[in-house]
Amino acid sequence: MIIEGLHEKDIYTETYPFRIELNTFDNFDWPLHWHHAAELVYPVENDYRATVNGLEYTMCEKDILFIAGGDIHSFHTRNNKGNRFFIQFEISTLDVFGQSHQLTPFLSMTKFISAKEDPLLHTELEKNIIALINEYQHRALGYTLYLNARIFDILVLLSRSVCNNISAEISSSSNKKFHILEKLNLAFQYIEEQYQNDISLKDVSSAAGFSEYHFSRIFKEMTGNHFLSYLNERRIKQAIRLLIAHNKSITEIALSSGFNSIATFNRTFKKLKGCTPVEYKKMQF
Repeated sequence: MIIEGLHEKDIYTETYPFRIELNTFDNFDWPLHWHHAAELVYPVENDYRATVNGLEYTMCEKDILFIAGGDIHSFHTRNNKGNRFFIQFEISTLDVFGQSHQLTPFLSMTKFISAKEDPLLHTELEKNIIALINEYQHRALGYTLYLNARIFDILVLLSRSVCNNISAEISSSSNKKFHILEKLNLAFQYIEEQYQNDISLKDVSSAAGFSEYHFSRIFKEMTGNHFLSYLNERRIKQAIRLLIAHNKSITEIALSSGFNSIATFNRTFKKLKGCTPVEYKKMQF
């Protein structure tokens, strides 16, 4: 593995895009970085700390952290002996059926799954994670197919946990629900392609084929965020990457991230991260 700027590359040691690493260090710091791979963090002995997009997660034993591809994160522990598994995989290249795009909207954000807060989801995820670890260690005939299957079991569980937030009004009809999820996928794709531009709720609703009112309601139920909050968080994620990895001015970073004024950029950044962009950059060095 190498890190260029913040970008971690050469993660895999074989052609199959999958990696499991067991970390047992008492003192361990892995600096801020990002990669295209999705990542699961699973501490099996003692607690552990991770920071993702400026938000710190303290994980108890057996808690699970799903880090979305592209999210900036770091790991750190002091005087804390333990075992932690890091599992990395490329969703798009593992998908032999070409259907992973349907899950994209639900896997675009980091998710923390606590054994105490969400025991049912945690139990199912943990079962598949343990199966992944055991299979990867033994590597019997056809093990890559088995790993592929377990990864998609995990992705489906995570996606459905988000999808279940959609109101009971539409959940009674599976066909209608699927149709709405397909349209939401178009909305997420539009946001990802256009977030650096001046886009509005009307633009995204139209791209997905929703009325503004209907889109706002469904979007909030599924993500827990209003559209503008989600859009600003996506823009701030890009801004953080530019702040740390590039020697650009605050004005350039603001405009490159989709903000049309420095005042709006500074205000939004401080609201989401608790400090100004300049203060945040100084804290990283």
